[in-house]
Amino acid sequence: MVLSSITNIQFIPNSGFLDQLFHQTSVTIQILGLLKPAFYINLIQLIIILIIAIAVNAIAERLTSKKVGGLLAATIITLIGSYLCTQYVKLGFDFSLEGVRIVAALLGAIVIGVFYTLIRGQVSSEKKKSS
Repeated sequence: MVLSSITNIQFIPNSGFLDQLFHQTSVTIQILGLLKPAFYINLIQLIIILIIAIAVNAIAERLTSKKVGGLLAATIITLIGSYLCTQYVKLGFDFSLEGVRIVAALLGAIVIGVFYTLIRGQVSSEKKKSS
């Protein structure tokens, strides 16, 4: 199986205060029972997603000359893109950092971020033309 070969790197110990703070502090999201399994993220995964969101915002700005938005918008787009890509795309060269598949999350978030920025730019230019 391809996913069994994904290397998982953990730098937070699995016992003690750091484990309780970073691994056991979590949020589970279930929207109308549609997400099966429910989306689960702990604090260290959220911090990693925030770092990826900063990179995605910079890459999307470089590709489209416009930012995705603030850190909150970039984080939401990164969460959506990384969730979609990790659920539906299986990469043989991916690695996992504290349970977050980095390459899949980065690629999915970049694709969603660039499309979001381009669509938002198209909609705003159409509003300027109509007024």
